[in-house]
Amino acid sequence: MWNIKKSVYIDRPIDEVYHYAINPSDWFQWYVGLSEPQNLVGQGETGTTMNMKYTMLGMHLPIEVEVVETGKDGNGYTWRGTVKGAITSDQFWTYIPERKGVEISLDMNYELPGKLVGKVANKLIIQKLMNNSMEQTLNNLKAVCETSDTYSMNAD
Repeated sequence: MWNIKKSVYIDRPIDEVYHYAINPSDWFQWYVGLSEPQNLVGQGETGTTMNMKYTMLGMHLPIEVEVVETGKDGNGYTWRGTVKGAITSDQFWTYIPERKGVEISLDMNYELPGKLVGKVANKLIIQKLMNNSMEQTLNNLKAVCETSDTYSMNAD
């Protein structure tokens, strides 16, 4: 299993960013490689489940996502989710107030299927691709949050 740790500062109030970021209906807009959810039960709170596809190296990999923990932690928030299926992953996101915005940290453990690893002989290439993907995911979230008006971030 491999690990990625990333963080980003978003210049927007923590409550707005957190509630937007945990809503699975919006993930495909900023999370690199994710499809829109299917069979969605919940809105990102603990117990939310869904089916999605994660696209990597031209392969559309079916996954099941479950939100296993959400919560308020002092002035911040935490979110933990698991991914099962073609990819196995545990993701832990923290949202900490910083200046007028929020510092988001992601700690992700993941394992890729043999057929995907076999497609690229060098495992370091796959690790670099995943690292870049998560970096872009956080940058996408930052861009959406810092340029969207409140209505579009709260719309269903």
